[in-house]
Order: sequence, then structure tokens, then C-alpha cells
Amino acid sequence: MAEYLSVEEARALPGLRVVLSPGVPGPWSESAKGILYVKKIPYVKARQEIGGENTALVEWSAQATAPVLAWNDEPPRSTWIQQLFLAERLQPTPALIPANIEERMLMFGYCNELCGEHGFGWAKRLMLVHPTLANPNADEQSRGFSKYIGDKYGYEAVEAEAAPARCAEILRTLSTRLEQQKAKGSPFFIGTQLSALDIYWAAFAALVQPLPHELCPMPRSFRKMYTNTDPTIQTAAVPILFEHREFIYKNYLELPVDL
Repeated sequence: MAEYLSVEEARALPGLRVVLSPGVPGPWSESAKGILYVKKIPYVKARQEIGGENTALVEWSAQATAPVLAWNDEPPRSTWIQQLFLAERLQPTPALIPANIEERMLMFGYCNELCGEHGFGWAKRLMLVHPTLANPNADEQSRGFSKYIGDKYGYEAVEAEAAPARCAEILRTLSTRLEQQKAKGSPFFIGTQLSALDIYWAAFAALVQPLPHELCPMPRSFRKMYTNTDPTIQTAAVPILFEHREFIYKNYLELPVDL
């Protein structure tokens, strides 16, 4: 497992510091790590405590969630789009944001459906906590963790119940895009080269079908939570999506995943 500093130790250092949750392959965190890996940008890892108060992180970044990217004395970045633009500035090549405006707009639209509010990752988080929060007989420990996650993602029962259909719609749109690109001879979502969208999907695919244990040794409890059992999503989770994930990891990202 990677070595982690405390947030206080990392904050005192220059350069790039990345706050992550040790041992857990959160899709936003793995996406950020993947972008930095592709660009060969060095960084120091700092520890976020899942479910903890994370007082030092709140003081630094005004929120308690990982990942956070902090460059020198600049304000810490805690959203995926801020983190992507920072990485592009720190190391412009290889570029992960298309230069062509139509391709760029298309990529950011797809990325937002994966990473943004009410997108795929957001909806999957609501699905994870809904059974517990909707169960008045759930044990206190499970309810506490689910409430912690639910509060972060604005849990409402109505939205959680609609989440499988929303996730399936996004998966169908992504698979259609890959089929179109395959017909043009490209293995990538956008154009003919790797973009941030390829990395985001490779990471977020774990919320449906995690990489095998030997490639991503996540805790058993998280593997169970991540592995999809919803039939609506399962129908939309067609092979081309995971063929793409395997292609990106094999050719561009670090394996086994270092948690």
C-alpha cells in the first residue's frame, strides 16, 4: 500500500499534494490518480479518513471529501473539473482535453454525466445508501455510515429510487458512443487519442464491475458494495464498456492499482 502523510504534514510541503482515502478505490480519486499517472506528474499522498471529521482537511479545503489536489500555495481543488485543468496546466502533454472545440464540448458533456452532480457516480452513491436509510430497522453503525454518504450526496428517497434508470441511461449512451467510435476504427471515446473521458470511465466502471482482486485489492466490504446487482443497470452494462476499461488500464494506467 502507498505511504500517506497526514493532511497537516502535506499542507506544509511545496509542490503537488493529493488527499486520498487509503485502501479504497473511490472513482473520483482513481480518476485523479490516473490523470496524474498518464502525465507523469509527481505528488505526495495525504490521508483522508472516511467518515471522520477531517478537521485539518476542512480547514485547508473548506470540505472533507477526497480527492483534493493542492499545488503550492494555490487554493486546493476539490472538484474533478478543477483537478483536470490543474493537471493540464502542470503538464500540458499528453493533452487529455481535446483542442478541437466540438470534441472538447462533447468530452466535457460525457464527463459531467459520469462525474458531476446527479451523474453516474452520484446516482450510484445514492443507490448504495438507499436500502439502509429506507430501513427503519437498520443497525446504528450501518445507518451512521449511510447517513454520512447520503448527506454528502443530498440523499432523497425519490432520487435514489430513480437512480438505476439514470445510471442505465448513461451506460447506454456511453456504449453507443464506443460502438460509433469502433466503427470508425478508434478505441477511444473522443477522436483518435486518449482523453480524460477514457480515464474517467475506466475508474467509474468499478461502480458496476470492479477489477479483479489481484489487480485492485479493495476491502471485501467495498467490493460487495461496488459490484452491481441491479437488473436495470446490469442490462445496460454491455461488454464493450468493460473491454474499453481493460484496454485503458492495460495500456495507460497503473496495475495493480496502488491503494
